[in-house]
Amino acid sequence: MSSTFNNSPRPSPRRPGPDSRSAAYTADLRHEFEAETTQILRRKFLVFNALLGLVWLLFLVLALYSLGLQLLIKTGGVEGLTVGSAWRALFNMSRGVVPRPFFDLVAIIAYSASFVAVRRGSVTDQDLLKLTFWLIFLDGALRVVMGWLGVGHGVGLGGVILCHVIAAFTLPWNARDAIRPMALILALYAIVQITRTDLTWSNKVWGIVWSFFLAAPGTFIAWLRHSRRLDTYRNRFFQRRYGELRRELVDARRIHESLFPSPVTQGPVRFAYEYEPMRQIGGDYLYATSVRQGDQADRFSVVILDVTGHGIPAALTVNRLHGELERVFAENPDAAPGDVLKLLNRYIHLTLANHSVYVTALCLRVDCTRDHLEYASGGHPPAFLRAVDGTIHELPSTSFVLGACADPDFDPDPKSMRFGRGDVIIGYTDGAIEARDRAGRMLGVKGFAKLVAFTTPDPQLGWTGTLLKAVEQHRYGPPADDTLVIEIARPVTP
Repeated sequence: MSSTFNNSPRPSPRRPGPDSRSAAYTADLRHEFEAETTQILRRKFLVFNALLGLVWLLFLVLALYSLGLQLLIKTGGVEGLTVGSAWRALFNMSRGVVPRPFFDLVAIIAYSASFVAVRRGSVTDQDLLKLTFWLIFLDGALRVVMGWLGVGHGVGLGGVILCHVIAAFTLPWNARDAIRPMALILALYAIVQITRTDLTWSNKVWGIVWSFFLAAPGTFIAWLRHSRRLDTYRNRFFQRRYGELRRELVDARRIHESLFPSPVTQGPVRFAYEYEPMRQIGGDYLYATSVRQGDQADRFSVVILDVTGHGIPAALTVNRLHGELERVFAENPDAAPGDVLKLLNRYIHLTLANHSVYVTALCLRVDCTRDHLEYASGGHPPAFLRAVDGTIHELPSTSFVLGACADPDFDPDPKSMRFGRGDVIIGYTDGAIEARDRAGRMLGVKGFAKLVAFTTPDPQLGWTGTLLKAVEQHRYGPPADDTLVIEIARPVTP
């Protein structure tokens, strides 16, 4: 049913809306993306750690080599090199200055310890990012202090930039993760610059201002890689969710269609239908039951329902109404259409109307022994009885849309008429009459009545298939609503 009704006598309570559903999806996306980021961080951290550790090891080897050359020069060559002379030379060379290999050893120990801790799983996912932060800070701080003490490797702040860029290329950082350790490193560098006595204040200020740009390359790389990775993950996330939803809809449609009755091709009453949901599943529903006496059913009841809305929400409502109809006919298999309509209205008004969910319904009961039809319609489009002589009788609505008013105010007002051999009843939902042609004109009730009056049913398709095909030929474009067409026929011969 394409339209909703807002004239419910009770106010609608607050309930989750589209924003909350979007927020749920956003939260799922964020949590799954963060979980993947943590997995990538753990793996990439080991690569980054090993790479920077090897760099510091290379610096240590070069420092030891340089130190060895200096020892040879100080002691007068290999012939004059003894343990005592070597220690005296080392002491004189390092007097007042921290030896260069000391910084290399500190960095190597830090990288080695963190590598082993992460490899063994001693570091939790929550602490891994913190460990990365402090390791990068330690690396940069060592380089700044080495430059201040004059024991650097000739790379100065360039080494800080290089380390930061390597981290941005290797680790799954965002811009915030990239800027945090650099902020502390640059603050330390500013303190060092201010305390230096060999620089003028203009040089100090210029050096501090220039250092602020050191974080730009790594931060930009981290932001760019994070944005691309997030876009890629978002596409994969929604593709996966769409695939899951498609599979769930296939299962839901199978369950939904299992609620529909089986066609009746034998006996005094023949029953068939065609259903075309606008989406994978819909809000149109059909219920049928019979009361048997002997070998054949002499009373046949049919209920057509059309729920407001489309898709999954309408199908969930259909499931609830199916259970209510099962209860009604289990308690009284020969329930009159007026009683069924009244019970449905009471159920919908008490349980669904406060969610702005309403239903149109057509209840029919055929009595073959008396050639009699009784029906009650709650806001449903008029059905048609085509008599054996070709005359058309309209079955208009007899009451309000179900759920719009309370039980004491609802009068089903059932009607009855003759339904003999050769007669056929055609019922449908509003998807059939709301089909629009290329010019936007709806088929309408009159147009559908003409189809019933002047159409000759195809022997293979029957009335339902023939009429649905005619609706599809009139319609331009995809269906705008669920469409259900039913046929209840009395054969001319038993």
